[in-house]
Amino acid sequence: MNGRYRLVIIGLLGLGALTGSAWGGFALHSPGLPPSSVDEDGTIHEAWGTIALRLRKPDGAGPCEQRIEETPVPTAITRVAAGGVSLEQTAYRAPIWPGGIDVLTARLENAGGAPADVLLDVLLPESASIGEWMVTAGGHPAVALPAGADPKREERAWGCTGGVVSLPGWGKPEGVCDPGFSNIRAGMGGVPIVYRFAVPPGATRTVVLGFCESHWDTPGQRPVAIRVEGAPGAEVDPLAQWGRHQPGCMRFDAADSNRDGRLELAIDPHPEAADKNTILNCVWVFAPETSVVPAEVVTGRMTSAAEYYVDVGGEKDQGLYVGGTVPYPLHLEPGAVRELTFLLASPGGGPVPHPGTTTWTPASLRKAAEDVWRGSANGSR
Repeated sequence: MNGRYRLVIIGLLGLGALTGSAWGGFALHSPGLPPSSVDEDGTIHEAWGTIALRLRKPDGAGPCEQRIEETPVPTAITRVAAGGVSLEQTAYRAPIWPGGIDVLTARLENAGGAPADVLLDVLLPESASIGEWMVTAGGHPAVALPAGADPKREERAWGCTGGVVSLPGWGKPEGVCDPGFSNIRAGMGGVPIVYRFAVPPGATRTVVLGFCESHWDTPGQRPVAIRVEGAPGAEVDPLAQWGRHQPGCMRFDAADSNRDGRLELAIDPHPEAADKNTILNCVWVFAPETSVVPAEVVTGRMTSAAEYYVDVGGEKDQGLYVGGTVPYPLHLEPGAVRELTFLLASPGGGPVPHPGTTTWTPASLRKAAEDVWRGSANGSR
């Protein structure tokens, strides 16, 4: 990237979520779309919470300076510096369907004469669930993290890597079964559902996955592909296998084959599925010496024997990464400017664009915003 690093955070605001600049500050808006706002320190207020960038290193950051530009797009530019390193944030609204996109561009530059180790914090709500690609807030995808970046996130012993939606009560299981079959996580738009569990490096485990299809009534609509570390790949159509509202389980002999102390499993969209939204109801991880009978697992009678049990999408489910802050350590040589792109969506705005596949770029987003303002009948702000 020729040493240039631009941090772009994009947010879709739900229609009707706001009726004005409810938090004060500078209103980020576009004709016909409800506004969000940005504070003097660059914090952006969205319907689901706030997001902010902070320069933690180098030490000694000075006060923020902010200027407002109104032509052709209402824009807030906030700058802070520490030593020879500066962070400049540019925030504006791009009118992307359905509720508009807030674009926050952060430009990090080392104007000093020596290399600088930089730590940039992305501050999110404490309740946010941080994943590898996505952050969810309020139970919905909120932020798509950039490809090729390496944030230093604190991991829990187990959890979902994020980017998928929790839907308590979605399942309608019939008959005697584990209560977890009533809940799911869903990978909207074909996002894989991925969990990781701490195990001794190289350890073997028995993994059981539970499914219950409660939407479709015709087989073939939502088969899924299954990856369990150390086991052969598999696929299942829960409706064809067990029937509508009928809970069922699949057993896998798993192993930490890469010896990283994490056992990974994933539910991927099947390439032939009409419905690419992945689902998963329950996960059980058993020690290898445990005699596992899938029919008994379905009923819930073996849950107490599991080393890990996940009521996927339920109250005790959790994300793998501790929420609140996503820190990005960066190294800037003298004169270097670095760039990075994030995507941020609000609840109700539809699936978050995947950072590795979206066609939107900083340039096309800015052009979309300028085109709308220039084409507005009265240019009212």
